[in-house]
Amino acid sequence: MLFFRPLAIATTAGLLLTGAATAGPGEYFIIHTLDQPPEAAAAQVRFHTETEDDWLFLAEFGLAGGSVTALKICYPEIGPDVVAAGMHTMAMMPCGHLAFYEEDGQSTLSMLDMSFMTTLNPHPRLEDAVATARPAFANMLSEVLGVE
Repeated sequence: MLFFRPLAIATTAGLLLTGAATAGPGEYFIIHTLDQPPEAAAAQVRFHTETEDDWLFLAEFGLAGGSVTALKICYPEIGPDVVAAGMHTMAMMPCGHLAFYEEDGQSTLSMLDMSFMTTLNPHPRLEDAVATARPAFANMLSEVLGVE
């Protein structure tokens, strides 16, 4: 048993040194470069989700000393599917987690792919929610920010 702990520590250190532990953002993140400053893009999404009946704006806050604007939005149409998967899944709401920031001089949007819900809980109704929300978010971001 004592042998495995040093081996695990050495393996972890080796992964860190080779960069394997610092891989890219992974499959659950959608990254878009933007043509407008992060603050302007966040304001556009906020305005859209506050004024359109099919969206719900929940929160905006600054992170990382104000260098990141985070938005929490939701697409209420998926609500019945989320509730049908069990009330405990409501902890995943809001379904839209967006961050606007500048990285290496490029204005950027990152957001969680809707599949994070089915990764956390592989319920069939959450599969339905993902199938409904994913194109809705893509269409909204394309319309509001011009991203594809």
